[in-house]
Amino acid sequence: MLEIPEGSSNAPECNERIYGLRPSSFITTYGTVVGLISAVCLPVVGAVLDHTRRRRLVGLVSSMIHIACMFAQIFLTENNWFMMVLIQIVAALAGWMHTLAVYAYLPELTDDPDLLVSWTANFQMIQYASLLLFLMYMLGILYATGYNDDDILSARISMISSTAIAMPSYLWTWMGLMKARDAFHPLPEGSSLWTIGFQRVYNTSKKICGRYRALMWFLINVMIVEAGQASIASIALTYLTDTLQMSTAENGIAILLLFAFGILGALVAKKSVNFMNPIYSNQLCQVVTGANTAIAVIILYGPGQQIQAYIVASVWGICAGWKICIERFTICQIIPKNQDAELMGFYLFSSQVLIWFPTLIFTAMNEAGVNQRAGLSILIAFFLGGIVSLWMMGPYEEAVSLAREESDMLHDQSNIAEQELDEEEKSTDGNGKMSICE
Repeated sequence: MLEIPEGSSNAPECNERIYGLRPSSFITTYGTVVGLISAVCLPVVGAVLDHTRRRRLVGLVSSMIHIACMFAQIFLTENNWFMMVLIQIVAALAGWMHTLAVYAYLPELTDDPDLLVSWTANFQMIQYASLLLFLMYMLGILYATGYNDDDILSARISMISSTAIAMPSYLWTWMGLMKARDAFHPLPEGSSLWTIGFQRVYNTSKKICGRYRALMWFLINVMIVEAGQASIASIALTYLTDTLQMSTAENGIAILLLFAFGILGALVAKKSVNFMNPIYSNQLCQVVTGANTAIAVIILYGPGQQIQAYIVASVWGICAGWKICIERFTICQIIPKNQDAELMGFYLFSSQVLIWFPTLIFTAMNEAGVNQRAGLSILIAFFLGGIVSLWMMGPYEEAVSLAREESDMLHDQSNIAEQELDEEEKSTDGNGKMSICE
C-alpha cells in the first residue's frame, strides 16, 4: 500500500512490478497485444467474408462474443483482474471482427459519392453521440451515488449497462436489418480459408503497388496515422493517470469531451469537402492533430492541470471524428467498384498492421524509466509521416478517375464473360451435347 507523503496530496510513483511490468505499462501493453493479434487474425476473417456467404454470420457471432465478454466482466474483483484483462483482449478482437463485417457492407450502400459522404458523417456522429450519452449517464450515476472514486464498482455498472444496451441492438441489427450476401469470390481450388487471406494480402499489395500509386500512398498513410491516432487513447490515459494523477472520474470527463467533440469533427469533415478535396482535408486534420499533441507535451507536465488536459482532449476529439469520416469517404472513392470488398478488407488490414507499434515504443520507454512526456511525443512522428504520405498521393481527381476507369473496364470484362457463357449455353442442347446446327 502506497502512503502519501505528509504535506502532499499526490501519491508517489509505484515502481513495483507485476508480471514483470510496471503498473503504468499495463494499458499500453494491452494495446500492443491487441494490435498484434488483430493484425494476424484480420486476414483470416477477411477471407471468410470474401469467399463465403457467412458475412452476416460473422457479424452475429462476433457481436455475441462481444456481449459474452461484457457480461463476464460484470464480475470483476480485485482478485480476478488478470483474467478480466484476458477477457477484454478477446472482446477487443471480437470488436474488430464485427467492424470488418460491418465495413464489408459499406461500399454497397450507394453509388452516389455525395450521399456516401453525408451518410458516413452521420454514422460517425451517431456513434460519437451514443458514446457521449453513455459517458454522461455513467458519470451522472457515479456522482449521484457518491461512488465516483470506486473503480471496481464503476466498471461493474458500466458492464451491466453496456450488456443491456448492446444485446438488443446487436440482435436487431444482425437478425433483422442486415441481409445475407453471396461470396464476393469463389475459393480457389486447393486453397484454404486459413491461408488465402495472407496470400490475398500479398497479391493485393503487389497489385496496388503496380497499378494504383495514389491508393498505395493512401494506405501507407492509413498504416502510419491510424497507429498514432489509435494509440492516443491508451498512451494519453496512461499519461493522465500516472503523470497528471487524474482520478477515474476526471479521466471519464476527458474521454467524454473527446467523444463529444468527435461529433463536431464529423461535421468539420462533412463541410470541408465543400471547400477542398478530401486529401487536403485529411492533411489539414493531421497537421492539427500533430500540433495538438506537441502542445500537450509542452503544457501538460504535472498534477493540477485538468483544464488544460480537457482542452487537449477536446481537440483530439475533433481530429478523430474528422479523420475517420474523411478517410472512409476517400477510400470509397479511390477503389474500383468491382474490387471494393477486396480493397476495403485491405484498407482495414492496413489500419491494424502497425497499430501496436507506438504503444510498444511507449511501453519500452516507460519500462526504461524515460519521462512519459518523451513517450507521448513519439506520436508526433506518426502524424508527420501521414502528412508526407498524403502529399505523395498526387492529385485527388486523378485517383478518382483511375478508379472509375478500372471499374468500367472490369464491368465490361464481366459483361463479355457473361455473353460468352450465354452463347455457350445456347449452343448446347439439354443433354449437354452440341446442337445439330453446329
